[in-house]
Amino acid sequence: MICVLRFTTIIVLCLAPSGSIFAQLPAARLAGVFPAGAVPGATLEVTIAGDDLDNVDRLLFSHEGITYVRKMADVTPFDEGPQPVENAFTVTIGANVPLGNYDVRCQGKYGLSNRRTFIVSGTPEFTETEPNGGNDVPPWVEIESVRTNAAHEVTLPVTINGQSSSGPDVDWYRFTGVAGQRILLDGQCKRIDSHMDLAVTLFTESGMIIGESRYADVHESLVDVTLPANGQYFVKVHDALFAAGPGYVYRLTIGPLPYLDFVFPPAGLPGSNDEYTLYGRNLPGGQPSPFQLDGRPLDQLKVRIGVPGDIIGKLVSSSIIGPQQAGMDGVEYRVANSGFNSNPILITPATAPIVLEEANNDSPATPQKLSLPCEVAGSFYPQRDVDWFSFDAKKDDVWAFDVYAERLGQSVDPALLIQSLSMDEQGNQKSTDLIFIEDVAERSVINRGGRHEFDERTSDPSYLFKVPEDGTFRILLKDGVSSVKSDPRLIYRMAIRKPQPDFRVVAIPEGSTESLMLRKGGRDMIHVVAYRQDDFSGEITISATGLPAGVTTEEIIIGPGNHSGTLILTAAEAAPSGSGTLQLTAKAIINGVEVTRPARYGEALRTFQFAQPNSNIASVPARLVERLQVCVSEAEPAPQLLTIGDGKVLETSRGGVIKIPYTLKKVEGSAGNLIGFPLDFPLNTTAQQVNIGGTEKGEFELRFLANTVLGTYSFYLAGFNQGLQYKRNPELAEKAKIRQERIAKIASEAQQKTQQFTQDNQQKTTEFTLATNELNQANTAQQQANQIAATANVALTQAGAVVKQKTEQSVADPANETLKQQVSEAQTAFDAAKKAFDAATVTVAEASKKQAEATVKNKAAEEARTKAQTELQAAQQLQQQALQEKQKADQFATQKQSEANALAFNVNIPSNSLKVKVVEFPLTVDALPEALTIKQGEKAEVIVKVSRQYEFTGAINVQSELPGGVGGISLPGANIPENQPEAKYEITVAPTATVGEHACKVRFQMNFNGQNLVLERSMKLTVVEVKK
Repeated sequence: MICVLRFTTIIVLCLAPSGSIFAQLPAARLAGVFPAGAVPGATLEVTIAGDDLDNVDRLLFSHEGITYVRKMADVTPFDEGPQPVENAFTVTIGANVPLGNYDVRCQGKYGLSNRRTFIVSGTPEFTETEPNGGNDVPPWVEIESVRTNAAHEVTLPVTINGQSSSGPDVDWYRFTGVAGQRILLDGQCKRIDSHMDLAVTLFTESGMIIGESRYADVHESLVDVTLPANGQYFVKVHDALFAAGPGYVYRLTIGPLPYLDFVFPPAGLPGSNDEYTLYGRNLPGGQPSPFQLDGRPLDQLKVRIGVPGDIIGKLVSSSIIGPQQAGMDGVEYRVANSGFNSNPILITPATAPIVLEEANNDSPATPQKLSLPCEVAGSFYPQRDVDWFSFDAKKDDVWAFDVYAERLGQSVDPALLIQSLSMDEQGNQKSTDLIFIEDVAERSVINRGGRHEFDERTSDPSYLFKVPEDGTFRILLKDGVSSVKSDPRLIYRMAIRKPQPDFRVVAIPEGSTESLMLRKGGRDMIHVVAYRQDDFSGEITISATGLPAGVTTEEIIIGPGNHSGTLILTAAEAAPSGSGTLQLTAKAIINGVEVTRPARYGEALRTFQFAQPNSNIASVPARLVERLQVCVSEAEPAPQLLTIGDGKVLETSRGGVIKIPYTLKKVEGSAGNLIGFPLDFPLNTTAQQVNIGGTEKGEFELRFLANTVLGTYSFYLAGFNQGLQYKRNPELAEKAKIRQERIAKIASEAQQKTQQFTQDNQQKTTEFTLATNELNQANTAQQQANQIAATANVALTQAGAVVKQKTEQSVADPANETLKQQVSEAQTAFDAAKKAFDAATVTVAEASKKQAEATVKNKAAEEARTKAQTELQAAQQLQQQALQEKQKADQFATQKQSEANALAFNVNIPSNSLKVKVVEFPLTVDALPEALTIKQGEKAEVIVKVSRQYEFTGAINVQSELPGGVGGISLPGANIPENQPEAKYEITVAPTATVGEHACKVRFQMNFNGQNLVLERSMKLTVVEVKK
């Protein structure tokens, strides 16, 4: 029996000296877009978050109907004209943009970012704002007879856009539901590349939980409930671990949504239009099925699905396709119900006629009989279900067994057992275990496919079974996951077919999250993973088009036995700034026919630490994407350029040692300690770490062993610089310094103006005080003059009355001198009173004039004081703002200057790629008789000539071997001395030697750099009988 178990090869390398920064050079990385979707015709504000988004001023959507403008801030005294709001845009979705998922990227100083998903949906959208509740169901609050609630009110159906920007963040929503309605709450995080693991809980208004999220398709959150009553319902949403930060965004669609859980069978023959059964929720015309998930019943719906005849080599899906599925072919299928489209499911192409698993095959005594070739569609259901099959086969037939289970998108762990059946002496059936595959072997780290950034390893068993003898064989198929749970989604395909060698390839940017940013005069890498089917081991040639101007690459060869290669992109020093969409094509010869496969593209969804070639680190989430983008920096040069070889194809044999020169071109001051790791060389090759340090020239070697896999390979030197000195965005630091100085000047001027306006205000206040005092004095003088005038007026009136009285008395008694005297005296008193009154009147007039003048003066002083106070307040406010702005400018300038100082980065410095061809032997046999005829009793001289290659100079031992049963022939060995091309030896045939044609084996034994090699040739020796 052959038992295949998982093992791990670990090469531990200490790559990070203390004090170095684990980071590549800056490259724009987009973590999240919020909101992550909208409806056609909408205009909304969109913010982006991520790393190295310096000077980002562009958004690039994969549909031209989605446009943007930068959001501008209000004009302030501190900037020269309107300034854009950092990372904020106003986005408009054209009314004619079709519903679907689109890519969005941003672009700035550090190139074109990776993609994020932006969804144009047909469901009304709502965007959350804070605050909207705490940890418990938000209570109702009544204010002025109006009931309010912190939970956002939404109307179904709806798609909610939310985010967890600072934690722990809990969002609440409420809606009015109808009794008996089955609604789904479909959380979308992984589908939009969010970092969130969404937790969704549905409450009644009284606080009772009626639904909690369960992981469904692609491990997304799904709540499936039938509402118990009319009324208000509350939805609680948060990250499962209450994590928060950039990129923690979500979309939550609520309504009577159709949802597909799985399809059976999961595959169909290309060109077929067969019947399938869909299982899910709220299916149009769906009928009750016998299945439940988490206590919720599933509908079933029978449909016919056409599988395209040209499906081979194609994968069309808008859902998440992870590394395990990335080598599959398939098309997606959806249903629609009440105006809503369901999630897609993947229909894969069968490779042989489909046979459905039968119900009574759970025992080795009752296996389901199969006729080969075929492809079984079955399920690991119910819990602890095992399936037995049997088939008949002929000796030396080869059948490819391929189990598809994890690759269908389910969390399963299948195991495959193949037994031979025979009868013992008593006529009882007995079984012998031949093959048991429980876990798939992990390939060598250096030649394993996607490494940790695109870990395509799968637990699905695949095996080429060579039939040992005619007979009947039995198969056991089981699953470790179904042993602990009952899940109808755990379905499988088991293909048993004649070998169909084939391949698919996926290209993933090395060391980034999708887009590649090439600095002028620098290089970057694209890791190409090969998915080989049915033990196809041929060479795969990868070529690329769609590169930006000034960027070049050479085609590479993924050699026999290798599952990955690396495409190196090089930007010329004078390459113009620009971008391109990369297109890779893979070609291979299969059974004498050239087969071409377009590459698929993948991305790591998290940034990851360089650890090459150490496999002992956790893999990061990854998925397929529609395209790869490549851009060239606007001005920044690459700090270092590593070059190996001279561009020519290297050639050697097993046992050969190739010394490869390298050169290192460095920007002054970049320094660091450069280490190189040869990668993608043939299996069974010895390659040591190359300690380049800071040397500009040197060499490294590859040593090929006696069992090195033959063929042509592209390899490269994966340089990793520990502590490379790099100044981050010194241009921004300079701009920040200039702005800092300008703001400091504004703050200084504002302070001076404040001081000036303070003095002006003090002066105007003093002048106003003096004017007020002067007005008060004038008012007092006016009052006093009025009082004197009034008194004088009374005196004048009284004096006039006395004059009148005395005059009338004197007229009546003209002879009375006394009266005449009194008249004269009264007149004199009157004249005096009149004079006093006139004088008082003049005084009043003068006081009124002075009062009016003082009033005007006081009003002007008051207005001047008010103006001074207003100017002082404005100056004080400007000074306060200027001081705050100066503090920000100082901090920003200090930060940017700190970043612009030379800091230590750990950086990938890949070399160019080279091709190496490995042949079997370091010599060719030029002279060796193919046939030789000798009579009995005679001798013959054999001359052996060889041509040495690849600097092989060692001695060669030539030995010949006769077939069994042949005698009387002496075949002595011969030695070809060092550096010599030939040797002679004599064959002696005895008189009694065996007559006839004898197939001899001639072996050339040599030691090439410590590797023992044996070249074998055939020679036909004919012994002619001599009759006596």
